[in-house]
Amino acid sequence: MNTINDRYSLPAKLIHMGLAVFGILAYLTAETAEHSDGGIGYLLHTYLGLTLMAFVLLRIVGGYTGLTKMRFSSWPPFSRSQWSESIDDIKSLIKFTMPERGMHEGLAGLVQAFGLIIFAWMGATGTALYFINESTNGTLYEIFEEAHEIGESLIPMFLVLHVGAVITHSLTGKPNWKRIWHFKN
Repeated sequence: MNTINDRYSLPAKLIHMGLAVFGILAYLTAETAEHSDGGIGYLLHTYLGLTLMAFVLLRIVGGYTGLTKMRFSSWPPFSRSQWSESIDDIKSLIKFTMPERGMHEGLAGLVQAFGLIIFAWMGATGTALYFINESTNGTLYEIFEEAHEIGESLIPMFLVLHVGAVITHSLTGKPNWKRIWHFKN
C-alpha cells in the first residue's frame, strides 16, 4: 500500500535526482552533440551522459546492496506476479480508479524498470561511443551510435509515462511525489 510515510532514503533520493537531472539534461543536449563535431556541445552532452552513467551504476549497485525495499530482489519486474498486477492496474485505470500498490509493484514498477533500463542503455551505449575511436573502428562505432539513437527515441515515452503517473496521482489526491521529494524527517 502506498502511503506518504513510505519515504525513500536520502541516498535513494539523491540517486533519483541524479538520474532525473543528468538524464534529462543529456537528452536535451543530444542535438548540440550531433552538430558540434567534438566541440562544446559534444563535450557538454558527453560529460552529462557519463555523469548519468555514474548514477545508473550507483542505482544498480544499490539494487544489489542497498536497503531492502530498494533492492531488485524485492522488485521483480519480470515476474508473473508483477505482470499480473500491472494488468490489474491497467483495468483499474480504465475504470478511472487509481491502483493502490507499493513502491515497485504493478504498473508503477514496470514503468520504473523501463526507465532504469533505458537510462542504463543510453549510458552504456554513450560510454562505448566515448571510448571507441570512430576512425579505426567505424563499423563498431556505427552500431553503438544506432543503438544509442534507439534509446533516445524511448526517453520521451518514459518521461510521459512517469511524469503522467505523478500528475495523475496528484490529481486524485495521492501525491506520491512527496515520498521522494520530502527532505524533512
